[in-house]
Amino acid sequence: MTHKHLPHAERVVQAFKEKLSASGRQHVGERHFDELTLMIESAISTSVLEEMERAADKLSELAQELRREAEHL
Repeated sequence: MTHKHLPHAERVVQAFKEKLSASGRQHVGERHFDELTLMIESAISTSVLEEMERAADKLSELAQELRREAEHL
């Protein structure tokens, strides 16, 4: 799933780079920008997975409620 978020992470890092001066970009270096990209990608993936888990929990609760209601019909 993380590969789906890589382009967005790369855009975020690119926007950050553009805010830095040339000397700032040179000082930070590509290796650190690559690490930042991976950190952002990981954060996006974690957030998406957490929201998917919350949605799955809600669906499970709704299914249980529907079963209880069906038993009383």
